[in-house]
Amino acid sequence: SVSTEGALKNLEAEATHWDFDKYKSDAQSAWNEQLKKIEVQDEDPDKLNVFYTALYHACIHPSLNMDVDNQYRGRDGQIYTAKGFTNYSVFSLWDTYRALHPLFTIIDRKRTADFINTFLVQYQQAGRLPMWELSGNETDCMIGFHSVSVIADAMAKGIGGFDTDLAYKAVQASANYSLM
Repeated sequence: SVSTEGALKNLEAEATHWDFDKYKSDAQSAWNEQLKKIEVQDEDPDKLNVFYTALYHACIHPSLNMDVDNQYRGRDGQIYTAKGFTNYSVFSLWDTYRALHPLFTIIDRKRTADFINTFLVQYQQAGRLPMWELSGNETDCMIGFHSVSVIADAMAKGIGGFDTDLAYKAVQASANYSLM
């Protein structure tokens, strides 16, 4: 996400062997861990296939946006090191704040806190919360600050792990933000 050197570090850390079948097995195990957070029982295997395929799709994004050394490129183009959180990207918040993010507050509270910490560093770097962020860049292709709903829902559900005073400032700054 940052540099050629970072990509090489990622390769060294994540590609410790060249056994395709082992990578495939490890990926299947990781996805099974994620998908088993919700257990559905039905006699119709087609319904189960539809459900777990949809859950898989729901968990693809937001996605990690940092190298193995925790470095990432911020909204201001500068390079930062994530401290105490995992940096994410691809916040299609217009599409996800109503259902996907509330689902994450139930099945993945840690990831929710990481999303909010990502929002907050983006606020610090760019002066506002994300609208529709992609790879450290604000696309401005949607309206509104739906990240506010994600933050409020997490706070209402008692999810911690982020600076609530900073979150309030970010919400207030975003509410008063204008492109004009």
